[in-house]
Amino acid sequence: MLMRWDPTDIQHFRNDMSRVWNRMRDDWNLDDTKPRTHLHQIENGYMAEFELPGVDPDLVNIEVDEESISVKGTFPASPLEQDKREGEEFQAVVGFPTEIDPESAEAEYKYGLLRVKVYKATGRRKKISISSAAH
Repeated sequence: MLMRWDPTDIQHFRNDMSRVWNRMRDDWNLDDTKPRTHLHQIENGYMAEFELPGVDPDLVNIEVDEESISVKGTFPASPLEQDKREGEEFQAVVGFPTEIDPESAEAEYKYGLLRVKVYKATGRRKKISISSAAH
């Protein structure tokens, strides 16, 4: 089958490839200004980990919705060496493969590792019956 060429197809292809590259960069953490992140599936939920050594947990903002966790803050000054991230703001977003319950979120910071635990949303299903209509 012969199809007619549409010049906008190239733009669609470029947009798709740009989205793929951005997703790979985020997933593989190729951006040094972002903390490393890890997502683990646990029983009935997920555990998201953010590597934030030296960051004051009181200065970290965590937002959770049904689809993702967003962590924002500022990298501290490094007393040992000149860190190119020093004083830079960071933001890391971790998305979930299924909907979660934001009210279930719990955060813990220990030894430079921020752990955020969330549970999957419980889908509420309702059984309905079919009423018969007289014809």
